[in-house]
Amino acid sequence: MSAERAQAVQVALAELRRAGEHQRGLAGRLARTHGGNERTWARAVTDARAMYATETTEQEAQRPAPQPE
Repeated sequence: MSAERAQAVQVALAELRRAGEHQRGLAGRLARTHGGNERTWARAVTDARAMYATETTEQEAQRPAPQPE
């Protein structure tokens, strides 16, 4: 992965973390905000969504199970 693409994935990942979930039109918004091709951003968002899903799953697995009262 090129440094430019890795940076785009990190920007998309930060946006996913901020929003708490994927939002339709994210790639277009990132393209308008940061420049570049929407298709390139769409690939970065796809990669970032996979990373975000892994993070979320790992965080949920680390939470202690609720104790019955």
